Amino acid sequence: MNLTEKGRKGGWLVCGVCFVLSAALPAYGGMGASEGKDLCLLYGENCPDRKETIIEIIARLKYEIARGEAVYTRKELERLQRKLDDYEWLLFVILYGSPR
Repeated sequence: MNLTEKGRKGGWLVCGVCFVLSAALPAYGGMGASEGKDLCLLYGENCPDRKETIIEIIARLKYEIARGEAVYTRKELERLQRKLDDYEWLLFVILYGSPR
């Protein structure tokens, strides 16, 4: 198995884990997500003492972005999307190293 095949398999694993976590998030109800905006993700306010993994944060960001303009303003959605992009890049670098 060459490096490219390993990368593809690792990518699918990450996708699978993210999918499972995103499916579980509505039951998790993290930080008042069902009542309104997730201020912890948006501004770092009202965050629990428990630290989350990068994969959990990515799943929460995807869930909140999917809630759309019914909950968040366009500017807030853009902020969440930038955070999602940053965390996905960080996860990629952790798993595969810098693409240089």
